[in-house]
Amino acid sequence: MRTAVLAGLAMATALGTAACGGSADGSGTDGDGGVATTITIAQVQDQTGAVAYAGVGAKEGAELAVEEINEQGFLGDGVTIDMEVFDTAGEIERASSEMNKAMGNKDVMAILGPTQSQQAATVAPLVGRQKVPTVFTQAGAEGIVVNDYTFRATPPMESYYEPVLDWLEAEGATSVSVLYNATFPTFALLGKDSVPEWAEERGMEVVQSLPVEMTTQDFAGQAQQIASKGADALVMLLIAPQSVTALGQLQDAGYDGQIVATSVQAAGNISEAGDDANDLVYPVPFSVAFTDESSVAFTKAFEAKFDKSPNPYNADGYDAMWWIARAIKASGDSSREGIQEGLQKVAAEGYEGAMGAVTFDGNDARVPGQLVRWMDGKETLVN
Repeated sequence: MRTAVLAGLAMATALGTAACGGSADGSGTDGDGGVATTITIAQVQDQTGAVAYAGVGAKEGAELAVEEINEQGFLGDGVTIDMEVFDTAGEIERASSEMNKAMGNKDVMAILGPTQSQQAATVAPLVGRQKVPTVFTQAGAEGIVVNDYTFRATPPMESYYEPVLDWLEAEGATSVSVLYNATFPTFALLGKDSVPEWAEERGMEVVQSLPVEMTTQDFAGQAQQIASKGADALVMLLIAPQSVTALGQLQDAGYDGQIVATSVQAAGNISEAGDDANDLVYPVPFSVAFTDESSVAFTKAFEAKFDKSPNPYNADGYDAMWWIARAIKASGDSSREGIQEGLQKVAAEGYEGAMGAVTFDGNDARVPGQLVRWMDGKETLVN
C-alpha cells in the first residue's frame, strides 16, 4: 500500500511539473501551457558600430524592465526573466549569424530583434521559419513585420512624422529643402516619397532633395547648396553623427531657416553640435518632456537606476520587454508558441508604457508622437 501511495504521489508530482511547463532545469516549456521558472529572452542588436546607440539604449531599457518584472513577481513567485545579449556589430551577415545562434538555443523563448532595417528585413523570414517570436525595436522600414512571429514595439517613423509638416505649415513655411541618408531605408522612404508628398499636399515647394550615403562625413557641398536655395525649412534625415557635422556646416554656410530632424537626434544624441543644434525641432515617440503618467514613471525609474535621463531607445527596449512579459501572463504560457499567442493578445488591446498609450496595427506599434525642440541641452514640447 505504502509503495502504491508513493508511486501515485510521484506521478502527481510529475504531472504537476508538466502542467507548470517546467523542464528538468526549469528553463523552458513544451508548448502545452505553463510558465517556466526561468525564461530566457535574447537581445540580438548592435552593441558596437555606427548606430550602437540604438542597441545599447534598448539594452538599458530592457534591463530596467527585467528588474521590475522580476522584483514585482509579475509572472509568479520565483519566476524570473534572464536576458542574453548578442552583438550584431552593424553588419547584416553577422545579424543573420547571431539570430541563428539565438534561435538555435532551445532555452531562448523570444528575441528582441535588430534595430537596423536592413538587418531586420534579412532576418524576418528566418524568424517565421524558425517560429521564434521576435520583437523588433526601431527598424522602421517595410518588410519587417511580415509573418505571425514578427512584431515591432517602435512605431515606424513615417507613422508619426507627418505632423512635422503640419507644424511647418502653421509656422508659415512655403518652401522646403530635403537632405537625407539614402542608405538608411526609413530615411530613404521619408526623403524620396513621404516628405515631398506631404509638402505638396500643404502647398509647399520642395526646392531640392539631396541624398547622401551612410559613409558621407562631409556635408560642406550640400550645406552650400541648401544655403543658396534659402528654403524656409530644411528636413534633415541623417543618423546622429552625420547630423552633428551637418549642423555645423550649415551654420558656416549661412543657412538660417528652420531645421527639422528625427527622433535619431533625440535625448542628447545631437548635443555634440553645441549651439548649432539650438532650435532644432523633431518628432519623438518618447521624451523626458512627456507628461503621461506611465512615461513619467518610466523616466523616474530609469534615472534612479542609471543616473541619467532616458532616450527613445531606452523606452523602446523597456516597452518591448514589458510587452513580452504581458504576453506570457496573457497566455499563461512561456513557450515560444505561448509568447507568440500572448503578444498578439496584448497587441489587440494595447497598453500604457514608456511611450504613453501604445496601440497596434496588427503586430505593429503605433503612438501619436509629439514634437520637441532642442534648446541649450534640453528637450521641451513644441505644442
